[in-house]
Formats: sequence, C-alpha cells, structure tokens
Amino acid sequence: MVRVLRGACLLFCLCCLCAAAAAEPAATQTQLKRAALFKNGLGFFVREGTLSGAQTSVLLGPFAAPSHGAFWVSAPASAGMRNVVARSAVVKGSPILARDLPGLMRANIGKEVTIWPSPDSTAPIKGTLIAFAPDRPAPSPPVSPYDMGRAEAATDYSTRWDASPYALVRTEGGIVAVGAQSISRISFALSEISPRFEPELPGAELEATFATPKTGDWLSVSYLAKGITWAPSYLIDISDGKQARLSAKAEVINEAEDLKGTHVDLITGFPNLKFSDVPSPIAMKTDLAGFLNALGGTGARPEAMANVMTQAVMYRRDGGGPAETSIAPSYGAAATGEAAEDLFLYPVEDVTLAQGETGYFPLFTETVPYTECYEWTIPDQINQSDYYSQPQPQPEPRETVWHSLRLTNTTRVPWTTAPAETLKDGQIVGQDVLSYTPTNAKVTVKITQASSVSAEQSETETNRERDAVTLYGDHFDRVTVQGELRVTNYQDKVISLEIKKTLSGEVKSSDPKAKDSTLAQGLKRMNPVHELTWTIPLKPQESRKITYTYQALIRR
Repeated sequence: MVRVLRGACLLFCLCCLCAAAAAEPAATQTQLKRAALFKNGLGFFVREGTLSGAQTSVLLGPFAAPSHGAFWVSAPASAGMRNVVARSAVVKGSPILARDLPGLMRANIGKEVTIWPSPDSTAPIKGTLIAFAPDRPAPSPPVSPYDMGRAEAATDYSTRWDASPYALVRTEGGIVAVGAQSISRISFALSEISPRFEPELPGAELEATFATPKTGDWLSVSYLAKGITWAPSYLIDISDGKQARLSAKAEVINEAEDLKGTHVDLITGFPNLKFSDVPSPIAMKTDLAGFLNALGGTGARPEAMANVMTQAVMYRRDGGGPAETSIAPSYGAAATGEAAEDLFLYPVEDVTLAQGETGYFPLFTETVPYTECYEWTIPDQINQSDYYSQPQPQPEPRETVWHSLRLTNTTRVPWTTAPAETLKDGQIVGQDVLSYTPTNAKVTVKITQASSVSAEQSETETNRERDAVTLYGDHFDRVTVQGELRVTNYQDKVISLEIKKTLSGEVKSSDPKAKDSTLAQGLKRMNPVHELTWTIPLKPQESRKITYTYQALIRR
C-alpha cells in the first residue's frame, strides 16, 4: 500500500525501481593505490580494482576531474573493453552538519521515527525512514552553439522544478510519502541519532563496458588532476655549536579526493604538462565550445611557474621519535628516493588524508656539519646604461652585514628549496630560504643582521679622461675610481667576514688581493662586470681597511 499525504509529491514506482535496479551497471570498487604530487597543485592518481564476470557494464569513480589527455582506463585484453561513457549524475558530497529537519531526516535513514506532518496533526506517522528524495535543481537550457536552429521552444526553461523534498516511511499500513518541508516535529525511537549527512551534488558518472569480462580481472584507472599539492620546510637547530640538527617536514594540501592508506610520491622537477589546465571532456566540466577554447589557450607555462616547480626535492621519514622533550624535532634518518628520467620521487607510505584536509608529515632529522660566517654584499654603482648612479648619502648610512650559516649536505638525499627556520637553545633566531643542495654540496642560510659588525664603504673619483672613447655616436669618459671598505668586529669572538663587491669596468688593483670573477652579464655594455671577493678573519675589536681601484667608461 502506498499512501500520499497532502503536500507530498510521489515520484516513484516500486516495480519500475526493481526493473531499473536489475538493469543498472555494477559499481566497481576501485581503491586509490598510488598518488604522485607535484608542487604546482597537480596530482597523478592510480586506482585499482577487480571486475566481476556477472556484469559487462561497471560504474567508475567518483574521483577528481582529470586533465585532457591524462585519463586512462586499462584492463586485460581478454576482458574486451569497448568504451567508457560519461554522463551527468548526482554524486555524494563530503558529510555536512544537518541544520533543519529535512537534513536531519537525510542523516538518519533506517531509523524508527514518529512524524507529525503539521502542528495540528492528531494522527502522527510511525514507521521506518527508508528513503529521502534528493534535491532536483532547475534544468539549464541546452548548449548547442553548432546547431543551426533545433526547435527547443516547447520546453519552458524559465519554470523551476519543485525543489521541495519528500521522505518515504515504511509503516504497518504500507509506504507513506510525506513532504519534508511541512513536517513540524519528529521523534526518534533511539537515543542517539546521526547529525551529519552526505549531500547530493551534480557530477559525472562514468560507465565502462566490457565484452567478455571474467571474475577477478584487474582494472586500472589513472589520471592527472588538479587540487592537491605539498610544501616542504626545514628547522635548523644550532644549539650544539659544531653540528646542526636539520629537520624536514611536508605539508600536503588536499582538495582533490580522499587518500586512504595511499602510497604517495613527492616529486621534484619540471615536467612538461602542456594540457594540465584543460579539463578532459570525460570530466563533463565544460561544453564543446569551452573545451575548444581551452585547447586554444595551451601555450608555454609562465617562467614563474618553472621557478616554483624546479628543485623541489621531498623526503620521507623512516620512523624514530624524540629522545627528549625539545622544540627541535627528531624524525629519524632521511630515506633515499628514486629517479625517473629528470624527476625525483620520494615516497611517503600509508597516507590517509580526506578531501578538504591538510596534513603534516614528518620526514627526517639529520646531523650535518656547519660553520658560521658573516656576509657583506655591495652592489654595483654603475647601471646598465653606463651612468654612475651612487645613491644620495643618508643622514646615518648603514651597510648590512648578515650573520649566516654554511651547511654541508652529508645526507643521502638532496635538499629541496624551502623555508628554513633557525633555532638556538629553544629560541628562534631567524628564517630564510634554504636553496636546492645536492649531496656533498654546501648551502648558505641567513640568520640575522649582524649589528655588532660595523661596515662602511666609499668610492672616490681620482682621474677623468674626457671623450676617451666615441662609439656609434656616443661619447664616454674614462674615469678612475678608488674604493675603500672599513669593517670592525665588536663581538667578543673571532669571525670570518666574506665581502662581495660587484663593479663595472677594468680592475686595476685591490689590497688585500681579491678573488676576481668576470660575470657573464651586461655583455652589450661598454664595461665588463666583475665580482671581487675577500674573506677576512677579524679578531674581537679588530678593524680592517680594504681598498680597490678600477677604471670605467662613463657615458656623457
């Protein structure tokens, strides 16, 4: 018996439901076995499952919308895969909190209830909630930009469909359909009820058809999709004074799909993924015109994106907990990753992270040698147009000397480019970027400005030969410049100060003798570009003077 109350809408037929269920394709349970994460928000996913010989049609998904050209379904040749068809469908979303009676009913299908359809009801409905109708959105007009005028006038797309849901209750007298919006009160027989339900959302359904499947045949689905990324960071503890403890972690932002015990590879490198910004047609994300427009916009990726993705090596941890209470963590030794062509893959096992969650994954803690150093970098005063552009003197000129660390990578894996926080005796003393560092190489990380090391510079013109060179109608003076640097160490310890001075022109002398490197920049300029480097040891309270002389062609 089926009874409809006033205000309810009956939209089902039991015999039709049974017939439809028999004809529906089976849902194949594929598990997300592997995921490879790039730093630019892309992930490569591999799902695996098995086929049942009783069904020649199976449903795939749901999963993240794949990029064009990067969605593949594989099965044994003996299964005879015919095709995969995508169609619009309603899919389950992530659980949300019920905020009204219809939502509460959706969250408690299968529970014994007593329902009062209206405030003045004298005969409540008692039974079991067996179904709740999904919301049905208003249809959209057909998108047919290549149709030369198919008649669609008979359909009124301005009229919205009735969005009022209904619930089905199995009672002693039969199945009752009741309008959920009109219900005034519900009583549940159990003391505990579920407060959350999975909303129905518009999505895509994929149906794969096979000619001769056998029970147990394997099935693999692989795809490249947006919505997941990772970000590394380091902590450098220099409390020891001789050895630095370097700890690394990864933070994974997951907006793509649920990871459940998934093997994850964290990838460095810059792969050529030309169509990563174009959704695959199988994703049902756009119409034909939108897809063709997207294909027309697949040019080279911006150079800035290359900088984000390049040299982004990640690591996995290998167990080990902290031996004592400390701000600085202890994650165990770094594990060696794998190389695939020009990409590096570093595995993290058994990752469970739901869609919408962000995960923190300890990677490693290693002890590496380091030295403290002080750096003073002085820019060139001659610009690319060969004009001398010394800035106007400030009331209290201040040169910046940086206190830095120089670490040697003695681990088994390279270090990726990432933020690095420096810690000493439980106190943060600075943060900088640790650049990509291969095994056995060195890297410099800034800590803080060295206010106890004074630095001053000046440059003086000592000679000028006017109209020394005329070239292509331009006139240049040959100017001799003498520079002077003064440094003083006000600390109570010996320091090593590295000074780098960039200048344009011909270096004539330096005292003490500097390491002179000619840089390959500004090759079209009249003046070559040099970098002078001095490494000066300074005792406590010691002062040193450094001089250099060069000649430059200055445009008149």
